[in-house]
Amino acid sequence: MVNEIQVKSVLNKHKRRDDWFLDDYSVNPYEGCAFNCIYCYIRGSKYGENMERTLSAKVNLPEVLRRQLSEG
Repeated sequence: MVNEIQVKSVLNKHKRRDDWFLDDYSVNPYEGCAFNCIYCYIRGSKYGENMERTLSAKVNLPEVLRRQLSEG
């Protein structure tokens, strides 16, 4: 089952420009994961320490992203 959540921010600012994708920001429309795969890139980060087994969709993402992009 997918939970629906409201968020205040959706843009994630990178500490340094990504060498592969050459981006400064990322957007993830979801929070958590129902699968928790052992090969997931999140596992090696601070966000992988307490991974939940649920998936939450950021239902207000379009409005929040539009607002954040117009501010910057």
